[in-house]
Amino acid sequence: MTLSASLQNYLADLKLETPNELSLRFVSELQNKHIAKYSFNSLSVVLGETMSLETDDLSHKIVTRGLGGYCFEHNKLTFELLYALGYEVELKLARVLYISKKEDQNKKAPRTHRITLLHHQNNTYLIDTGFGGYGPNTPLLLEINKEQKIGGETYRIVSLSTEMQIATMEYDLQIWKDGNFFTLYRFDLADYSDADCQLGHFYSHKFPAAGFVNNLVVSLKNNDCVIALKNHTFMVRIDGKEETRLVTTPNDLHNRLTRDFLLNIDFAIAEHLFERFLAPKLSEHSNAQKALL
Repeated sequence: MTLSASLQNYLADLKLETPNELSLRFVSELQNKHIAKYSFNSLSVVLGETMSLETDDLSHKIVTRGLGGYCFEHNKLTFELLYALGYEVELKLARVLYISKKEDQNKKAPRTHRITLLHHQNNTYLIDTGFGGYGPNTPLLLEINKEQKIGGETYRIVSLSTEMQIATMEYDLQIWKDGNFFTLYRFDLADYSDADCQLGHFYSHKFPAAGFVNNLVVSLKNNDCVIALKNHTFMVRIDGKEETRLVTTPNDLHNRLTRDFLLNIDFAIAEHLFERFLAPKLSEHSNAQKALL
């Protein structure tokens, strides 16, 4: 097999070699290393940058420049590598829900999350390198109601459909959180293409009410720890226990972005992002605290 220069660069940067055989172990190592090294973030969205989904452009942004990205970028790069290596993979789209079992299961949401299904040795696995701090960092077996432990977190996949509705079967990816299983996103088995991704991608980084347009989000995850930033709040999660603290100055934000998330961000950009996304939230927080006095 011959890989493009951009995909070879991706492999080399993760210190991986072209596998001699198509093993699940290689996919697990790829997913784990990808999520630990390349941050999930909305930086390009909030800065209004052009966001190409061409493989060469994604490799240059994520790998060469180390700027990370969001699901349509991360999962496209991973998909293209696995496909080029000869793995049997399918592109799927999902609806991000963030709901507990007590909430409305009929919540409406657009298909704005890209994932990959891997078919390997008579099993199907969910592969996701672009969901941030709550996403699994190794493959999940697509087996209904099977609890799967990954690091310090427990996941399961549940089905919303009966056997009579197999053509429209839907699945929820859930994580154990605060004493209950919490639904992250819902996906189906319909046939999707890059054209469908372009629609979800456009919504995610251009629609005025889209979450990524209105929030500065950054996260990194490895086997031991998750760190995440959402606007003015910095979170560290270890063994399911979360600690949060406020980011209160432009200098603090710049340090978080460069030292914790390893992003090459100029101070002027950090200052701009602080004024747009953190300062208003800090003001709201201060007013809420005063109201409690």
